[in-house]
Amino acid sequence: MAQGTLAVSGLVLQVAAARELGAAGLAAFSLGYGAVVLVTAVCSGLVGDSLTVLDRHDPGVRAALHRLATGVAVGTGLLGAVLAAWAGWGGLAAAAWVGLATLAFVVEDVLRRLMMATGGYWKLPAVDLGGAAVALGVLAVSASRSPLEVVDLFAALAVGQLVSCALAVLLLPGGERPGRPWRGAHLRVVLAFGVWRAAGQTVRPLTLTLVRLVVIGAAGAAAYGPVEAARVLTSPTLVLVAGLGSFLLPWFAAARHRPPGELLRRADRAALAAAGLVAVVVGVTVLATPWLGPLLTDGDYPVPSASVAGWGAYAVTGALLLPYAGLASVHGAQRAVLGWRTVEMAALLGVLVLVVLRPTAAEWAPAVLALGPVGAAAAVRWRVLVPRSRPAVPTS
Repeated sequence: MAQGTLAVSGLVLQVAAARELGAAGLAAFSLGYGAVVLVTAVCSGLVGDSLTVLDRHDPGVRAALHRLATGVAVGTGLLGAVLAAWAGWGGLAAAAWVGLATLAFVVEDVLRRLMMATGGYWKLPAVDLGGAAVALGVLAVSASRSPLEVVDLFAALAVGQLVSCALAVLLLPGGERPGRPWRGAHLRVVLAFGVWRAAGQTVRPLTLTLVRLVVIGAAGAAAYGPVEAARVLTSPTLVLVAGLGSFLLPWFAAARHRPPGELLRRADRAALAAAGLVAVVVGVTVLATPWLGPLLTDGDYPVPSASVAGWGAYAVTGALLLPYAGLASVHGAQRAVLGWRTVEMAALLGVLVLVVLRPTAAEWAPAVLALGPVGAAAAVRWRVLVPRSRPAVPTS
């Protein structure tokens, strides 16, 4: 339920971009929005995963989490403002909106992860839908004054995420709300775990950002726009996959005392169940593409079915990988997981070859990308988890 409402809140801006900005405008917005998701993934791994697995009630750990979350949010907000000004999206006001949207997006994600860690899953829909409703209202007001531009969507994102932050703070238990302490931070403890998780969390959004850059560079923004529209159609499945990862990490962390072999069997069952669930959603989306595509783009440009199926396959293979990556991290093997997840990014080479040799075949880029997580899942399972699941051989 919570992942469904998160998908809805993300769709508000993406659908508005697909309908109001045109193919090239959608491609431009997707680059900016993808960058925001990328920096948020860094904080989600560094802070969100750390507060889930480590003892967040320890004063030193808590102080470190406060410092790291604040530093990443403020730093990425400033970077977002600078990049918006450099991209020529408007004056200082436009840069300020982009920076504020980035900061608010990062903070809201941390608060959301904190609500998950405390078991407050049923409070998350209120947070997501409240922010989405406000963002939609801001878009409606902006559209009534003049045609929407990229910066209008970031303004709506900023206001909506700030409302979500306020709701999350109100709904968190009193003892879990961010506050003191700030001193005596055990930064090394958090960084030793969080840095590797942060790096692993960036693989997927970084891959998507690089795919956008590769396809736009080789085939042009107008050619990538329909591919991005197909991703918008399947974005609920991608959000579902991300949510499964956020759920599985505390699930495995709570069961870490169980025998390794039993945990591996749990991961196998979770991988099959997650991939099957996502495949069902993908199948429905593909079947509905002839109807949903024109509705999404307002008939301005077609949404290729091959891209919809390709993004769906990417979501399915990503769901297959997540349980193994989560279990390996609980075992303390997050560094090994990161190493093997570079296999996932290797699929970018296939995308590059495809669009360079045949730019008109850009619609097949997501299908090529879907091959990466399969190799990463197999490597993490057989090379990282299987050796840890074998009983130790007694030595005389």
